[in-house]
Amino acid sequence: MKKAVLILLFITFSMFANEVKCKIEYERIYCTYLINRSDNENGKKVTFYWYSPTGNDDRVRTFEVPPYYGSVYDYRYLPGREKGKWRVVVKDLDTNKSAETSFVIECENEEFFEE
Repeated sequence: MKKAVLILLFITFSMFANEVKCKIEYERIYCTYLINRSDNENGKKVTFYWYSPTGNDDRVRTFEVPPYYGSVYDYRYLPGREKGKWRVVVKDLDTNKSAETSFVIECENEEFFEE
């Protein structure tokens, strides 16, 4: 019974060990890739792929994550971004594993410049 519980916990933890989360804050969109520190003994290279709703504002950036760090983030300024559903995929270049999330931009760009 204990073995089954430990295996279930390991599987659950493994599913959430590497994930990407995005939040909109202070006129920026922050996307953070969370890494299991024990899987990052030698450092990693990861690539953020930003997919805009129409493909006109896509972006790709690669980062080096120092050993034993547990996260890395990228951000975009919100003003000037098109409305609709965005998708962010982060690929670990060492393991070829990827994590993905999406978010929706609903507001008009002018709203951010009003006093």
